[in-house]
Amino acid sequence: MSFRGYRGLTVWNRSIDLVEHTYGLTNRLHDDAPAEILAELRRCALAIPSHLAAGYQAPSTDEYLRNVHAVQLLLTRYETQITILERLEWTIPENVNEIQSLLTLLAQLLQSLERYLSSHKDQPLVS
Repeated sequence: MSFRGYRGLTVWNRSIDLVEHTYGLTNRLHDDAPAEILAELRRCALAIPSHLAAGYQAPSTDEYLRNVHAVQLLLTRYETQITILERLEWTIPENVNEIQSLLTLLAQLLQSLERYLSSHKDQPLVS
């Protein structure tokens, strides 16, 4: 079976990977890591693919771009929480390396998507 739509987007699939890695990381964190940070990581990770899917289904390129920008903000929030965990030594750096690589890839894919959408603003979206 061939998936179409947002499920075929590399950026969406990598964001699902981020959700998986996030739950794996947060389940292994030190017991003294604040629940608020763990919850924020999970919220951000879950919201990223949701915004990408919603953007793909948006009726206009401008609305799609708003969703892409929301994802970029979520990545920044996510990375901030990871940095806090690292600096306070609540996680092992090796556990975060794969997530950091994924965040970098997602940022690059989002920039490409943003450039593409911006260059096609006057054209109708095709699903």
